[in-house]
Order: sequence, then C-alpha cells, then structure tokens
Amino acid sequence: MSARNMSKNDLWIAAAALDSKAILLTTDNDFEHLHNQFITVEIIDIAKYY
Repeated sequence: MSARNMSKNDLWIAAAALDSKAILLTTDNDFEHLHNQFITVEIIDIAKYY
C-alpha cells in the first residue's frame, strides 16, 4: 500500500475511532484506505437524504 497524506484533523479522527473501537461514519472517501486494516469505515451517501 502506498503512503497517503491525511490532514491533522483526519488523523485525530482516525486515531479516536481506533482507540475507542468505534465505527467511523463519514460522507467522503478520506478514510476509505483505512477500512478493515485499522478501523471500520462506513461511508454515508448524503444524496439519499435530499
């Protein structure tokens, strides 16, 4: 896997999800590369709710 640049805020969010063993809910693909490797990521399609 190649290295990816993540913002500091995204790193904090991912670290919090990892530490608390939480499912990370997001509306973008910024965390997709972490899914099932470190944390569980669920991407929500907000277009369904408009």
